[in-house]
Amino acid sequence: MQFFAKLTDKLSSMTKELRRSNCTNAEWLGRVDCAHCQIRKLMLFSDLPETAFDDVLQPIDHFIFAPGTTLYEIGGDDRVIYSIRQGLVKLLHYSDDGTRRIVRMLGPRASIGLELLDGLEGYRHTAVTVNKVDACRIPLATVEELQSRHPELCNQIRQHLQNHLDRADEWIIALGAGPARERIAHLLLMQGELSADPNGDIALLGREDMAAIVGISVETVSRIVAEFKRGHLLYKVAEDLYRYDREALQAIARAAAD
Repeated sequence: MQFFAKLTDKLSSMTKELRRSNCTNAEWLGRVDCAHCQIRKLMLFSDLPETAFDDVLQPIDHFIFAPGTTLYEIGGDDRVIYSIRQGLVKLLHYSDDGTRRIVRMLGPRASIGLELLDGLEGYRHTAVTVNKVDACRIPLATVEELQSRHPELCNQIRQHLQNHLDRADEWIIALGAGPARERIAHLLLMQGELSADPNGDIALLGREDMAAIVGISVETVSRIVAEFKRGHLLYKVAEDLYRYDREALQAIARAAAD
């Protein structure tokens, strides 16, 4: 019995470590110390002074989320915003017939759930992690409090929202029409732009996710990815990590425009 009790405690501890991590300041466990964050200049609060976080009513937490974690669901009222430090998050839309479509993917430096600041009662999309995601979870009340104290934050949030609109337009134009081969090339190039890997290498998405993004069948995606691999436009460099021929994929993507 003692063995199973110790095993249960160990598994519970491992689960907690997966969900909650030390921030860049080793003295903080889970609770973020934004004033000393080493990558804060890239994040949502980059324009705020160090004193901005003194006495915030609802503090910010830092988490590591496992792949496939649902951060929030469409219409949900969790009242939190996420600022992504590393990893990718997909935003899903479900049509009336239950068809799933990935409308955007967002990565490091992006913030999601900002639509709540417009007074909406719930989220516009369902947000799910694509791979391991390192993110700060920020109560909506904290953002509203900081906005009232520091109006300059409004400009930062407007810029994030504009980036979301630009990304949405880019996805509609590049991934919503044209031959399937060109759409997959565009998708791989976009994923490379979002990659935090120093070489620009990417963790290849699952075939179902790729199909849901570009609006084609899983079989067609598998055929095109296999073709790219045979032609060395896409090749494996490590476990679940792929390098791609940027120039060749750009030439394929341009073919649709020409």
